[in-house]
Amino acid sequence: MSGFRFSFPACVIAGKGRIVADDILMLRKYAFPDGICSSEDALALFALNDSCPEQSPEWSTYFVESLTAYLVHGTEPKGRIDDAKAGWLMRTIAADGAVRSALELELLLHAMEVASEVPESLSAFALDQVRLALEPGARGAYHAARPASPAITAFDLTYIWRVLRGAMERGRLMLSPIEALVLRGIDELADARAHHPVWQEMIAAVATYERPKEVLRSGPWLVTDAGHRLTQEIAA
Repeated sequence: MSGFRFSFPACVIAGKGRIVADDILMLRKYAFPDGICSSEDALALFALNDSCPEQSPEWSTYFVESLTAYLVHGTEPKGRIDDAKAGWLMRTIAADGAVRSALELELLLHAMEVASEVPESLSAFALDQVRLALEPGARGAYHAARPASPAITAFDLTYIWRVLRGAMERGRLMLSPIEALVLRGIDELADARAHHPVWQEMIAAVATYERPKEVLRSGPWLVTDAGHRLTQEIAA
């Protein structure tokens, strides 16, 4: 986010291009004493993250937890993520449908875990990161993190179950049509000869869902603008 005008102490931190534990204490005390309270605050945090490639472990925790608190509890409807919040988050962390960085991917997952409810568009978007990692010209933060494999691995399953943790009801997987559609798209790209056995069981269950009429492609949950960051649509 080049050209962003930082206030003190963020301007000092951005100028040196790295964030250490003491910098986070300064941000808590001077820049965000009450946490992230507005879209402008959130914009500053994303810009600071972009400006500082060298980051301490404390920054990851602060970034994810502060933005999650703002998104889930600091804006209406409090406690859950609705379509407006999901749209903002997807546009903010992704370019052409792919989440840009590991930290922003963790923000996505953590916000989904904290929220009492998330729209199917957001879970489909999160699942689609696996599909993007398997297709030709694979891209995105999830692709960069996963072990190289043409099939669905234990690593992939851990991620998928983290996304779908709220879809289990009395031991049954309860998927929306869009979620099932993305999982089918993943299966069509992966090498069935080397799948993890649990994936084979999961996709067998997915096969029982009615297939929607539309073909899997960059659907409405993947519409992003690489140059866009935050808007006022979920401003406190």
